[in-house]
Amino acid sequence: MRIDALFAALADPTRRSLFETLAREPGSVGELAARLPVTRAAVSQHLKQLLGAGLVEVEAQGRRRLYRVRREGLDALSSYARNPAGIRTDTRPASVDDPIANELTKWEAEAPHIDHGILALLMYFTQIGQYMFTSNEEVAAQLGLGFSDVTLLGALRRLGPPYESTPTQLSRTFWITLPGMTKRLSKLAAMGLLQRKASPDDGRSVLLRLTPKGLDTLRELVAHHQPAEYYALQGLDAGERQQLLKLLGRLLEQINRLHGRRPPPYVIR
Repeated sequence: MRIDALFAALADPTRRSLFETLAREPGSVGELAARLPVTRAAVSQHLKQLLGAGLVEVEAQGRRRLYRVRREGLDALSSYARNPAGIRTDTRPASVDDPIANELTKWEAEAPHIDHGILALLMYFTQIGQYMFTSNEEVAAQLGLGFSDVTLLGALRRLGPPYESTPTQLSRTFWITLPGMTKRLSKLAAMGLLQRKASPDDGRSVLLRLTPKGLDTLRELVAHHQPAEYYALQGLDAGERQQLLKLLGRLLEQINRLHGRRPPPYVIR
């Protein structure tokens, strides 16, 4: 993304005003013309310039074309403002004892063309993810369960009273998918954590319901059996956690957009 193209697109005051309007709220050509003292034809021409510079993007919603500010364009402007000379800064983690810092040193020699700050973040995410998977399994094991069991029971609880669903409806939630669920349901039913009965609306369908014991088990888990990473996050102050939450939300949105699909479900094995 060429910085001169970005600045050229924003040199016109009207176009810059249009860009600032889109930064506050996305809109169609008609909506933008209504917000600004500019004709629809002029808005269309200005949007072409902003699109060409990579500052905005457009999404078709039925017959409506919605324009919004492109995050990569904002990031490029922000990056230039922070470091207009393009001087490379040290992006390695601060602690020289950090094994990730040592790995980055090797990568800097072998692959100098990549952004090593981004590589460091990916390494951290991988290591944190491995810790979290292990911790969640260990916490669930304290109650004689696996993390997949807790995930399934938690999906029923999130539905709210009376905490029931068909397996197919449950598979449409964020965390659950059908393969392997039948065996898991049999185990949880044998433990008295959920009930399976015929659906009153369709006798051929099974209705799953979280039992009082299952609900109590989840409450016990949440109240007294959090993973180590929960307490690690408590070590950050409220402002840091809020900032992290906001940044991770933005990151996940970008990743979802790149993959072109909804977040992958947690597979019940």
